[in-house]
Amino acid sequence: MRTIEITTTQNVVIQVKLATLMDRIVGFIVDLIIMTISFLILAGIILNWLLESSSDEWWVFTILTITFSFYTLLFEMALRGQTIGKMVMGVKVIKVDGGQPEFIDYFRRWAIRWIDIWASFGAVGMISISTSDKGQRLGDKIADTILVKKKQTSGYNLKDILSITSTTSYTPVYPEVTGITETNMLTVKRLLNRYQKYPNIDAYTDMIRQTSKAFETNLDLKRKEKNHVAFLKQLLKDYVILTR
Repeated sequence: MRTIEITTTQNVVIQVKLATLMDRIVGFIVDLIIMTISFLILAGIILNWLLESSSDEWWVFTILTITFSFYTLLFEMALRGQTIGKMVMGVKVIKVDGGQPEFIDYFRRWAIRWIDIWASFGAVGMISISTSDKGQRLGDKIADTILVKKKQTSGYNLKDILSITSTTSYTPVYPEVTGITETNMLTVKRLLNRYQKYPNIDAYTDMIRQTSKAFETNLDLKRKEKNHVAFLKQLLKDYVILTR
């Protein structure tokens, strides 16, 4: 599985896993199955209505077909970079700088699908993805987007990347955090992830409390958060923004 380093607009360098070609293909097949089944169901309902009402308004099938052609665009906009197929495969569309795509970006990706996938039977898209160092099809290159795995094995996940605020408007709560090594902060991130996944395990609760007190003592901090988890999350956020 390929990984790349992206530099966010806040000059944060993050390593992310790219979606594989197989991720894309399977996700596309899932979406195609959903579209086909949905289309057939709705077409059957419309056909039954036309026959019962003796209507000759067959143009409604044209409208239905055009509507379904917007499936990918509408879902990526509604689900912030995902379709149902992408959700199943655990992948998401983001900007090359780690930001959240806007409507025009989704539209460009969608428009070029006709070349990447439909007109070339997927050949153009597969060749582009396979030869691109960022795993981009033509639509991605034009929209300046990449398709990445939502779950990353690095210390920071995709949600962290997209939620980082601009350094120009951000005032750190604990600027002393720059004295902590990156290795220690990555350990804190992994500990928080484990605690959030298993909040009822006493061992993780104790580790969170001990880690929080250790940072408070070693950095001689005046804590502004009573909650240990909130304190560690704030330290992590300050560290990411101040040291990258």
